[in-house]
Amino acid sequence: MSYETELVVRHLPWARHFAKACTSKLPSHLDHDDLQSAGVFGYLQAAPRYDSTRGASFRGYCSVRIRGAVLDELRRWNWAPRSVHRLQRRITCITLSLTEELDRDPTQRELATALGMDEDDLSSCQTQAQTRQMVSLHDSTEANAGGEGLALTERLPDPMAPQPDAAVLFAEDRTAIRRCLRTLPANQTQVIVLHYLQEIPLREVARKLAVTPSRVSQLHHQALGRLKQAWQKLSMYA
Repeated sequence: MSYETELVVRHLPWARHFAKACTSKLPSHLDHDDLQSAGVFGYLQAAPRYDSTRGASFRGYCSVRIRGAVLDELRRWNWAPRSVHRLQRRITCITLSLTEELDRDPTQRELATALGMDEDDLSSCQTQAQTRQMVSLHDSTEANAGGEGLALTERLPDPMAPQPDAAVLFAEDRTAIRRCLRTLPANQTQVIVLHYLQEIPLREVARKLAVTPSRVSQLHHQALGRLKQAWQKLSMYA
């Protein structure tokens, strides 16, 4: 294994922890597994491109790419339509009105009656509205005891802190990434190795494999899709 490949694999447990940290403050109804997988694959794409001569540390360089991959995945998701937001505003308005009228929080039955729907429909609407909420990693969180509010990205754990289980995770992730690569057809594996580990541009990869650039682009896209599926499948049983 080359030094560059060893560097990527050695830091994979850290990348996995950091991707998890990037999503830890997001609402629980979001699919954290998908977001973390996006962060890890952002790392796998960026890590081989690291250039030590530019002054940045390897982890510092990769942490920016991981955060960016998580944000890109959030933006890619299709968020709630206007009708859901309108319904949520109506529920909020009626809730406030009933609270003032009753001098207490309304029950689910009272709220459903005021809205002209049954309780099951109300619960379904509330769930739909809740699962479509979104927050930004750059939003400020509430300050503690008069302190200054910080963005979520500034409240993440220190990625440089030693992880007690790093040695175990290193062995597990090294095995896992090899298993993922073994799921690829030979031509897709060649594209991944040449492009990401040897940093050869896709056009040059096409020349080496004696195929057209469009064919290499297709193989590259298919390989990333297979790797993501394989990684997510392994993560389910981790």
